[in-house]
Amino acid sequence: MLKQSQLSPSIRAGELCHSVTIQAPVYAADANGMAVTPASWTAVRTTMAAIYTAGGRETSMASQIVSQVSHVVKVRWTPAAIKANYQVLFEGRTFTVQYVENVLERNRVLLLYCLEVDGGGQ
Repeated sequence: MLKQSQLSPSIRAGELCHSVTIQAPVYAADANGMAVTPASWTAVRTTMAAIYTAGGRETSMASQIVSQVSHVVKVRWTPAAIKANYQVLFEGRTFTVQYVENVLERNRVLLLYCLEVDGGGQ
């Protein structure tokens, strides 16, 4: 469970210890002119972050066990917009951004509430 200090509007020395890349989706229109799934991803920012596990669950999808783990990724604020449906890459893992919070609207810390989905469990 996350502690209130981990979600604070300040960053402690040494807290941002993971290098992550934040990517934005690039959509391409299909035959009907609609873009539903990203055709590719483009890097928006590579930065240091703190990653906290917020919770998780396992479900069964298509006769496979799939784990869904929620994370909070804490980064320094940036004027470049980070939005829902962006993704965070960390050591071969992918987190999908669900929600972005500018802590206390102070433009110092962003909390990226993410979901990591891992299919192919046993």
